[in-house]
Amino acid sequence: MSIVKKMAIGYIVIIFVPIISFGLFLYNQNYNSFLEEYAQGRQKIVNQVLNNISISTVQIESAYQLFQNNSNTIAYLSGNYRTDFEQVSNFLTYIRPLFSYILSSNRMIDGMTIYMEQQNGMIFRPEMARMDEFKLGEGIRKLPLGVGKWVTFSNVSDPNIDLHYVHKIGNRNFEQDIGLLDIKVTSKLIKPLFESLNLNSKSNLYVLDQDHQVISRIEKIPLNKVSEKAILDDAFQTNMKYFYQTVGGNKMLIESFYADSLKLHFVMMEQVDDVFSGIKKNKYVLVMIVTILLLTLSGMYYLIASSITKRILKLSKHMRRVDENHFPLYVGEINKDEVGHLTSSYNAMIRRMDELVNTVHRSEMLRKESAYQMMQAQIKPHFLYNTLESIRMIAEANDDPEAAEMSYTLGKLFRYSLSGSKSETTLKEEVENVKDYIKIQQIRLGDRLQVSFMIDAAIDHFICPHYILQPIIENSIVHGIATVRKQVALTIRIWEDAAFMFISVSDTGAGIVEDRLARVQGVLNGKMDASHLQSGGGGLGIVNVSERIKMFFGEGSGTQIKSKLNEGTTCLLKLGKGAAQ
Repeated sequence: MSIVKKMAIGYIVIIFVPIISFGLFLYNQNYNSFLEEYAQGRQKIVNQVLNNISISTVQIESAYQLFQNNSNTIAYLSGNYRTDFEQVSNFLTYIRPLFSYILSSNRMIDGMTIYMEQQNGMIFRPEMARMDEFKLGEGIRKLPLGVGKWVTFSNVSDPNIDLHYVHKIGNRNFEQDIGLLDIKVTSKLIKPLFESLNLNSKSNLYVLDQDHQVISRIEKIPLNKVSEKAILDDAFQTNMKYFYQTVGGNKMLIESFYADSLKLHFVMMEQVDDVFSGIKKNKYVLVMIVTILLLTLSGMYYLIASSITKRILKLSKHMRRVDENHFPLYVGEINKDEVGHLTSSYNAMIRRMDELVNTVHRSEMLRKESAYQMMQAQIKPHFLYNTLESIRMIAEANDDPEAAEMSYTLGKLFRYSLSGSKSETTLKEEVENVKDYIKIQQIRLGDRLQVSFMIDAAIDHFICPHYILQPIIENSIVHGIATVRKQVALTIRIWEDAAFMFISVSDTGAGIVEDRLARVQGVLNGKMDASHLQSGGGGLGIVNVSERIKMFFGEGSGTQIKSKLNEGTTCLLKLGKGAAQ
């Protein structure tokens, strides 16, 4: 991808998208804030109206006390008058005026009737009626003495609600009920609530009794029974007085109010977009203006970036043609500015790289070959001397056939070492040569040396250089095993994975002192020069092996060494499969 495209994409990702996203986020935050303020304001207004209704209901309920505490009313309901004249006189003088007073003083009361339990007297209508004429339900007739209750009656399709307050009237000692007061309340009681809700063409109102049954509804948004039930259930289950819900793809504000005095629930559903239609229209205009402005600025930015980076793109295209065997110079226009200086420096670097690559490569190959020849020169005389000395000592000590075995094994080693001019062999042949070398050392060291091989890899056809194992094992025996008197174990383990062949040589010998180990590891890791190992104590052979492995097997290959004084040493060879096969 070109740098111009990256700059354009970066502009979109870093500037364009965040600005649009932040703008929408900020708008939604303000929009939601407006909704919250609107809902909270509605709640305050409705709560004030509900408080006023509560006061009105208390005034209505107080009418019961006027009848209960009126001795003439109690005497009339109890049938305590001896003559009809006394009964008529008492009713007209004391009771009917009480009805008239209550009706005239409280405009919320539409009518009152007392249903008499005892029917041994005269009945004056419309104030009085027989109990069997009561039509508000058998359950209300069984109210406990002294208990009042608000009752609602309405046709669900009719928004008007018929409110009644009923209360049992008892005798003077409250031993038995003698009547039932039924106060019919006018619709003016809850009319202010409907007005405060400000119902519009995109809102619904549901009135439910204390059993959560809908007794009245004003429905401007058609809903099926399932949706209506789900909304009402949510309104009762949630602890919030208002919440938002999506109905038919439209966001709705659901508000719930409870009139405790009337035991009625009011649930209002209002379409949000209808409330803030002007704000929503401004939102689209704002988004359109910002989008057009940003697109215009983005186009201008792209043109400026393209003009500035044109020469950089040409240089980049030329640089992609450079590889390890091809170093072409850039021959395009070179101006006297920052890009021109970069191009001139690039051409100078290409010339220098072209001069150095082959020289460095040839010097490295000669150095590796010299190190290999030096290692062979070190191995052969030293090994021959030790082997011949061991044969001499055994022969002088006693006439033992082990000397013949040692001579035979030595011959095999000579044949392997002098097997022509080729520098490669198989890992299997390398292992066989090492076994011959160890066999001779076991004869010399006796029971002090215990050797085990663990081979879990296909080594028959794995190609490797000559003498990558013998120097490692020779170091273990000469520096790690021969210098101690205890019995020592030497373990050679070979395993592989998909990319590498691993060879581990471990001994339980003397180990390497910490300072010497740090120098060997530093040279193996390329952090120190090999000259730090010229002071004796071993390590040069391992370094030579490691360099030959890196040169032969390529990247990722090499040698690692770990050791602990008086506990032993482990050397790990890592051979890459791709370079050798």
